[in-house]
Amino acid sequence: MATSPIPEGYRYYAEAIRNAAQAAELDPALVAAVCWQESSFNADAFRFEANFWNRYLKTNPKYRHLNPRQVSSSYGLMQVMYCRVHEDKLLDNDALPPEHLFVPELNLRTGCQLLAELLAWASRFATQPDRAREAALAAYNGGRGGNRPIDNPLRNGKYAREVLAKYDILKSAHAI
Repeated sequence: MATSPIPEGYRYYAEAIRNAAQAAELDPALVAAVCWQESSFNADAFRFEANFWNRYLKTNPKYRHLNPRQVSSSYGLMQVMYCRVHEDKLLDNDALPPEHLFVPELNLRTGCQLLAELLAWASRFATQPDRAREAALAAYNGGRGGNRPIDNPLRNGKYAREVLAKYDILKSAHAI
């Protein structure tokens, strides 16, 4: 009996992924592919982005008095960065601590909002929908710089191609 290449954990979050994706008018399989790439469907995933702190937040008055490990880290299923959530006004409440992003529904909602915003951004530059999707995924991973649809190659193109390969697996398996 062949085993599925899809991590078992995806089934646990499939409904929450579907709900968040639909609310943001996204393809649930694309959101699931991002979750797979970012955290392998682990809602407790955490990654400190030390270089992000040093390059962007250390001298920013809004963040310099805060704990670098909290504000420049990626959290949860979609590995959402706390500072991006608040800079992009994806949440209404700046008082929430970064750890709120471990809550799957909140993480998925904010990650989907960010991905939808990046897809809209990339669509303004791209002449082909596939290129817009690839650029938006690259920007989700590494920011917009060097990841515009007109950039060739995309700075984070390898990441985008890996997500799209997972997307194809999910779609062909009718996983979500």
